[in-house]
Amino acid sequence: MKQWRWSKRTAGLLLLAVMLVIMAGCQAMGGVDFNQMLKQAIKVTSFEGNETMEFKLLLKEDALKDIPAEEAEIMDLFSHIKLQLSSMKVAKAGQMSMNGKLELGAKSIGFSLKMNEDLAVVELEGAKSPFVLHLKEAIDPSGAVDSAASSDANLVDSGRQIVETFGGFAINNLPNPTHLSVDAGQETVGSETVTGMNIKAELSGKEIWTWIKTYLDALINDKAGLKTMLSGLFDIMQSQSGLAQSVGGESIFGSIPEEDDKADSVNEATNSLIKMLTDYRDQMKQAEKEDQASIDQIFNDQTSIKANVFVDSKLDIRKSTIEATIKPKFATTPAATSSTNDESGYGYEEMLADSPIEGIWLKLTNEMSNVNGSITPEAAVEPKQAVDTEKLQDMQGYEILRQFKSDSVAYGLLRNQAHISHQSVAFYVDEEESEPILTPAGVTLIPLRKAADRLGATLTRMPGSGTISVYDDATSTTVNLKVNSKVAVINGKTVTWSFPTTVVSGVTYVPVRDFAKALGATVAWENLDVNFNRIVISREP
Repeated sequence: MKQWRWSKRTAGLLLLAVMLVIMAGCQAMGGVDFNQMLKQAIKVTSFEGNETMEFKLLLKEDALKDIPAEEAEIMDLFSHIKLQLSSMKVAKAGQMSMNGKLELGAKSIGFSLKMNEDLAVVELEGAKSPFVLHLKEAIDPSGAVDSAASSDANLVDSGRQIVETFGGFAINNLPNPTHLSVDAGQETVGSETVTGMNIKAELSGKEIWTWIKTYLDALINDKAGLKTMLSGLFDIMQSQSGLAQSVGGESIFGSIPEEDDKADSVNEATNSLIKMLTDYRDQMKQAEKEDQASIDQIFNDQTSIKANVFVDSKLDIRKSTIEATIKPKFATTPAATSSTNDESGYGYEEMLADSPIEGIWLKLTNEMSNVNGSITPEAAVEPKQAVDTEKLQDMQGYEILRQFKSDSVAYGLLRNQAHISHQSVAFYVDEEESEPILTPAGVTLIPLRKAADRLGATLTRMPGSGTISVYDDATSTTVNLKVNSKVAVINGKTVTWSFPTTVVSGVTYVPVRDFAKALGATVAWENLDVNFNRIVISREP
C-alpha cells in the first residue's frame, strides 16, 4: 500500500495553506465583501504604518540540555526571531523609509532604511558607517538595459498588473474559513480612531486540510476564470519582454510566443495547470484512503491558523494579526513509524521525532494609515562615508568586522556566532601526488602564494634582492623572506625557521608551521582516508 508520508512535499503543502489562509477571503458576511477587501489589499500602493513579524521554534522540554554550548547558543538565538518595522512610509512611486529592530533571542539590532528606485541606504546599530545598495547595478551589474523594459515606471506598473490579475482569480475562488465572525467596532490606528468591522477567522489543522481540498475543487471548476487570468498575464508579459523572464513567464507558457499564437498558448497553459491541480487533489484523496494516520500527524488539533482583521468603511485593511502554529504529532518511538521509512531506513517522521524542535509558530501584525494617500518618505541620499554593499562581497570576513564597533551586538553576532572571520587553507596529500612537500627531515612545506592569498595576505617580490615580502592585513604583520634562507624577518624581528624558503618548479615553498605561527594560525593534519589526508591552516583574526 502506498504511504502518504510527512515529507518536503507535505511541508510545502502545509506552508502553502498557511499563506493562503492568511489572505483567505470568503463570501460577503455581516455587510463585509471579503473578496473585495482582499482585492483592495493587493492594490495598496502607498501607506504609513507599522509591522511586526515574529517567529518561534517550539522547543521540547530540555531540548538544549545535551547539545554543545555553542550549538545551544545558536539555537537560542534563532528559536525566537522578531522583526519590528516602525514609522513606515511607502509612496506610490516606490520610495520608502522606515525604522526597525531585529531581535534574535535576547539580542537586538536597530536599523533604518531609506530607499528610492535607484538607491537604498541602511544604517545599522553598531556600524561605523551607513551601507548603500545601488539597486539598478545590483539588478544588472553590466549596466545593460533592455530597451523594451527600460522604463522603471512601466515595469512597476506591469508588476502590479500581474499581482492584480493573478490575485483576482485566486481570491475569487477562496472558500470560507470554518470559524468566521464579523462585528462592528472601533480601533485606534496610529493617532486616529477608526470605525469599521472586526473580522475573526480560525482554522484547525483538520479544517486546513478540508479547506485546501475545497479550494482546489474551486480552482479546478473555474476553468473559464483561469483562462481569463492566463490571457491577462500573457498580454502583460507580451508588453514587457524583460518582465516575462523575471517573473517566470516562460515556466507558465513554455516560452513567450508571438501574439498570433496567444490562443493556443493560453489553452495549453490552462489545460496544464488544471491537470496539475487535479493531480494534486487526487493525491490528497488517495492519501485519505491509504494513510490517514500520516495526514493526521500534521493536520491535527495542535496545528492552527487564526486571523483578526479590522477594516474601515472603505474596506481598506487598517489592522491585522495573523497567528499560525504548526505542531506535528509523531509516534514516540521510531518503531511505531518504521513503515514510513525511506530507503535509508530513517524517515522524516523519525528525524523530526528525534529533533529538539516540536513545531513552529508565526505571528504577523500590521497597521496602516493614509492608505493610498499622498506619502512623502524620508529621502534616500548617499552619505559620503557610506560602504557600498557590493564591495562587501570581495572583503575578507575580518574586513567586514572592521565596519562595526567591537562592542556592538552586530559585531558579536558576526564574529562569535557566524564566525565570518574564520579562515582556513587546506593542502591535500595522496599516494599519487601531493600539494605540500614532505621533506626527509619531517618538515612539511606549502606553496607560499596560495597560502597567502587564501588568508587575504599580499605577496610582493623585491626585484634584484631575492626578498619576498608577505603583508597580512588581518594581523598587521609583515614577513620578509629570502630564497634558500631559513631567516625570516617578522615585523622587524629576525627569527630562524625550520627549513629554508625553497623554490621547486617555479613555485615558492615555506615550512607550514613557521608560516602559520607568524600569521597567528594553527596547523592540523586531518585523515580523510587510508591513503588520503590533508594539512589545514586555520585562524580567526
